[in-house]
Amino acid sequence: MYRHSKDLADYDLFINNAYQHSFSELVTAVNEIDTALSKSVYATSPSMLNSVCTQIFGKAMSAQMSLGELPFSNYELHETAGFIAKVGDYAYALAVKTAGGDMPVDTDIDNLKALSDTASALSSKLIELQTEVGHGSISLQELKTAESELEMTENRQPSTMGESLQIVESEFPEIPSLIYDGPYSEHLDDKVPRLIENSAEIGAEEAKSIAATFMGSEPDKTNFLGERAGNIPCYIFSTETDCGEITVLVTKKGGAVLDAFSRYEGSEAKIEPEEAVEKAKAFLNERGFSNMVESYWTVYNNIALVNFAYKQDDVICYPDLIKVSVALDCGDVVGFEALGYITNHHPRNLPRIEVSESEARELVSDQLEILSHQMAIIPTEGENEVLCHEYKCLSPDEKHYIIYVDALTGEEEDILILIEDESGTLTL
Repeated sequence: MYRHSKDLADYDLFINNAYQHSFSELVTAVNEIDTALSKSVYATSPSMLNSVCTQIFGKAMSAQMSLGELPFSNYELHETAGFIAKVGDYAYALAVKTAGGDMPVDTDIDNLKALSDTASALSSKLIELQTEVGHGSISLQELKTAESELEMTENRQPSTMGESLQIVESEFPEIPSLIYDGPYSEHLDDKVPRLIENSAEIGAEEAKSIAATFMGSEPDKTNFLGERAGNIPCYIFSTETDCGEITVLVTKKGGAVLDAFSRYEGSEAKIEPEEAVEKAKAFLNERGFSNMVESYWTVYNNIALVNFAYKQDDVICYPDLIKVSVALDCGDVVGFEALGYITNHHPRNLPRIEVSESEARELVSDQLEILSHQMAIIPTEGENEVLCHEYKCLSPDEKHYIIYVDALTGEEEDILILIEDESGTLTL
């Protein structure tokens, strides 16, 4: 009897976990549909719209699969499923259309706006329910009961997503959080590190001195922990600073500091994030990183994470990324990451600009108000780089977008959405 009860309990736990995972995937997919639809409204070239619509179609398929794995049966959920299917079908049709080089007509743009508004509302409701579940205010039993009551009340329309999405439990599997990683970041692990590829290898003692000096410590307070293999072999050290112990990785080739991190937990903030940005900038200048300009920052646990990119001849080179963490209680640097910089940094032979700023400006959607312009190097998915005109823009709904126009071809290269609040700036 005990084993039978335990087997049933284990089975229930397995089913609940499966439902939770499916709901997590649904929330993520709908949020990504919302983001891609927001971008689609401001695409001005067939290639860009084709790329965004392909993303929408893929995310709609993912959302439908997740939805099909959930045990919902009420009317509102069928409406949700119908909406997701419609978004996918419409995006697929536009992707086919733009693949031939045709731009959508005004009615298509209006439809995309309407779909975007609906997706935003749906995404918000799903996130609200996810928050309720995370706080434990909704349990599996309560949701089953609520669903039964809805089914028994004829013609009743659910007023919240919490009433329509009825079968979830109080704990969700971890969902990847959006943490800012610079305007652009790519998978770098397999790339040859350009900064140090021709450098000589150094020994552990020299690396120890580099680690200590870099973090403002002393060699006698720095201990060798071991070595790390991989694409960028490193020596690993721990060193004592005013903010406690910090782990430092120094590359065997060239003796560059690749990474420095600690378990420091900031207490009550005593400096503003803007001051932390200046401290991070001074930290880089003192260590020989010249021509680095801050792009965006974000705050977590009273620690400011500031992102810097290299600037060459008034062109921002986003692949050459360095991140510096500054504690807002003491103002000290407690973290450093230079993977993007070490992997990508090199003197670039910048190509001649073929599309002028005024010509590129005409390619930005007239629905957007252009706030600023600069030239930028951005990476492509194929690990190449593109020289672009970068326009920071304001949409009619008061959102900030960044539009990139290829300075050689005049093609719209990418669209980013800036999410800005008191914690800093994120990009989608």
